Amino acid sequence: MRYTTDIPKLDRPSAVALGLFDGLHRGHREVIRQAVACGPELFPTVFTFTFDDPDRITKPHFAAILSPERKRAILENLGVELVCEPPFSAFRDLEPEAFFAEMLRDRLNAQAVFCGPDFRFGRNARGDAALLGALCREAGIRFETVPALLEDGAPVSSTRIRELLREGDPEGAARLLGERYAIDFPVVHGRQLGRKMGYPTINQLYPAGSLLPRFGVYATLAAIDGREWMGVTNVGVKPTIAGGDAPSAETYLLDYHGDLYGRRVTLSFVSFLRPERKFGSVEELFRQIAADADTAKARLTPLLG
Repeated sequence: MRYTTDIPKLDRPSAVALGLFDGLHRGHREVIRQAVACGPELFPTVFTFTFDDPDRITKPHFAAILSPERKRAILENLGVELVCEPPFSAFRDLEPEAFFAEMLRDRLNAQAVFCGPDFRFGRNARGDAALLGALCREAGIRFETVPALLEDGAPVSSTRIRELLREGDPEGAARLLGERYAIDFPVVHGRQLGRKMGYPTINQLYPAGSLLPRFGVYATLAAIDGREWMGVTNVGVKPTIAGGDAPSAETYLLDYHGDLYGRRVTLSFVSFLRPERKFGSVEELFRQIAADADTAKARLTPLLG
């Protein structure tokens, strides 16, 4: 898969899926699958973007559900061959008609265009799916609006997923995502207090702009070298330990022994165990970790068969 932050000029005709695709949930994937299904005659392409100016973010309560690396990996697995992800500032001031003509028709050589029903484009989000359809038909380009998928009577959306994760409901988020919510941030050095107490942990810092799920303890699964390992993960700021003020996911991996520093570990959130709390001592904290490990093992063992 080719990835670019530019909008290349394609010689071959393409099928373009349009959207922010910030969660790559089930609804997003259906839009993308329809573009991919046009191959090999049409080059399967995703046009998305990043918010490079925090003051110009158009989505309320926006926070990244996926890391850029995980987003690209999922798109490649879906069969996308080209991902164009320019900064929003590169095209936000184009009128809808200019966006269509310059980006889709002239540069991406689009012969088929797909989007969701709420897609907006062009300066001040003036363009909608109806206008895009009219522009495509006038240019002889196939256009499809992919209907929203429903879950529990409401559309699947990134907004709902963020709400569920902020409420501490990874099971509900997984139903909308089509897979478990996961992070893949690099493992960094911590204070190694867990190692000294017999509970070595891996630490993954949440980058600025990332969605923060509800602070607390989760049963998790870590993918390492083709195998899943059971884990107990605390998301938060480590209130028991002085100096732990940066949001992170600190995971005790049951029965795993190895050096993971610097590696990107994919950590999937299975269920919420308890809220984050401050303990009276480090010893009390680690007694609770032992209890949490027992609870997590009971929940996770059936998943590993």
